[in-house]
Amino acid sequence: MEFMLDSANLEEVREIKSIGLLEGLTTNPLIIKKGIQESNYSGNFIDYAKKLLEITQDKPLFFQVTALDKQGILKQATVMYKTLQNYGNVHIKIPINTSLTKDDVIYEGFSAIRELSSEGIPILATAIVTPVQAYLSSKAGAKYAVLMLRPYDNIIAEKLRLGNLGEEGYLDNRRVLIELMRRKKSLDSYLSGEEILRRAGRIFSVQNLTTKLLIAGIRNPVQVSEVLETEGVSSITLPYKVLRELFNHEGTRKFVKETYKAATPNSSYGKFLENGK
Repeated sequence: MEFMLDSANLEEVREIKSIGLLEGLTTNPLIIKKGIQESNYSGNFIDYAKKLLEITQDKPLFFQVTALDKQGILKQATVMYKTLQNYGNVHIKIPINTSLTKDDVIYEGFSAIRELSSEGIPILATAIVTPVQAYLSSKAGAKYAVLMLRPYDNIIAEKLRLGNLGEEGYLDNRRVLIELMRRKKSLDSYLSGEEILRRAGRIFSVQNLTTKLLIAGIRNPVQVSEVLETEGVSSITLPYKVLRELFNHEGTRKFVKETYKAATPNSSYGKFLENGK
């Protein structure tokens, strides 16, 4: 399982690399903007991208296009890749579907992914919120398909009027089913992020796809454990705060505090640790 960081903050990236858990870096225009602001950087995007690539080196670093039409996507992706490819392991992020309304053409992203992948440019298909979209990105030749759990949970929460999930909240099938039974309703979609994770992982495993399934939209350590035990998943990307929380637990702190009490400075155990004798 590749552990990736969802950030463009230079200090955060350096810190996670220093502990050996930086196996990739995922960004998008919002993350880049936030990273530049938090890093108090005054230069241009290309120079900032080079700074990130200097840290990530051979690990994949994902930059996203912003064009909505196929030709625009092809142009942006090609320019970005050719400009930065010599500085690190650059991958280009392209939404599987760039349409903003139901009347827009829905194949622009998919077609661009196919063409760029055939030219050898490593692509991550993004904006994926269903298992079938993830599968289609594999058919297009994407190297990675990023399944986003958080946006899907937000949509279901809105449909069921469950309120804001908050910074760490997420849905599971049990909670959704209980709510549906209480209201005597049904959904014409998957139940939650938990379900799309399981189904997508199963598809990638059963179909033996070469595209790597990357899971994003993680908001707490419990979700991380669910991803780790899901077959077919190759990678996970975490916000800085969530990655740090993987190390924290009150049980751990309590154990350390209680067991260390025995090694007082005056005990033989404590004297040995202090003086080596």
